[in-house]
Amino acid sequence: MSDELLFSLNTVLPLILLIVIGYIIRLSGLFTENFFSGAEKFVFKVALPCSLFMSVYGANDGSAFSMPLIVFCVAAIVAVFVIPCLITPLFIKDNPSRGAFIQGTYRSNFAIFGLPLAERLFPGAGRAAASSVMPFAIPLFNIFAVVILSIFAPAEKKQSVGKTVKKCLYGIVTNPLIIGIVLALPFMIFSLKLPDPITATVSYVGDIATPLALICLGASLNLKTGKNRLLTAAVASIIKVAVVPALVLTVAIILGYRSVDLGIILILFGSPTAVSSYIMAKNMGSDSDLAAQILVMSTVICSLTLFVAIFLLAHFSLISVY
Repeated sequence: MSDELLFSLNTVLPLILLIVIGYIIRLSGLFTENFFSGAEKFVFKVALPCSLFMSVYGANDGSAFSMPLIVFCVAAIVAVFVIPCLITPLFIKDNPSRGAFIQGTYRSNFAIFGLPLAERLFPGAGRAAASSVMPFAIPLFNIFAVVILSIFAPAEKKQSVGKTVKKCLYGIVTNPLIIGIVLALPFMIFSLKLPDPITATVSYVGDIATPLALICLGASLNLKTGKNRLLTAAVASIIKVAVVPALVLTVAIILGYRSVDLGIILILFGSPTAVSSYIMAKNMGSDSDLAAQILVMSTVICSLTLFVAIFLLAHFSLISVY
């Protein structure tokens, strides 16, 4: 049991500490908000795409690309989106709050928080497996966010169906993370090799992604978000990082998923709400205050829920303890 506790602690704690460091740095005033804003753009547009490129590039045999895992994750994302869409309007009457609540319960911070956790859980194989799921998960998260925030947007912010579809397609085609993965696919499929200086340079840039992304995540947290809608935010956060992963993992275990695949499923659905959910809610006239509170609460709570989940999966030998 001590090995499993140590494994869980060693997996989650370094990531949480990086988030804490980012939060402390912001409080200290050492760097301005403009610095963190620029750093976030660098992570999203340069460092993470490089990291994902190398993950796929390094999986030359394609073994990390498990079609059953991808199909399960896509089906589960659809389910955890559709179910709140049907239930939420029964309990929340304000349209902007409905959109923010639903987005907060399903949209995962898979790229920024999930990738490093996958690497910590399964050195080598974890990042490649997570990268195989990402081209499918990220577009779904974004498409569903645009759709639900459009449906529950104030009248002046509502978009036509055509404009919504166009925005979704444009977001997919121009997403740097997806571009990084797609560019690496020919190298993986045909076992092509790049010159060592190029791969070394791309790797160096990609290595910056994890620590800088988590530090920026910590710097973006505002623990003084006010007391409005705290109960609603707490419910959404618990659904996101506790209820949803528990249900999805139960189904995955029954279906026979184990080891790396099961770990990726946990990370995809157990990660906190995406940082971009707040930005999108604000831009589309949704309840941005509620979205911010869900972001903060889900990030704080997931430090416990992920620790417990990893411990239990390791204890019952569903994932391996390295």
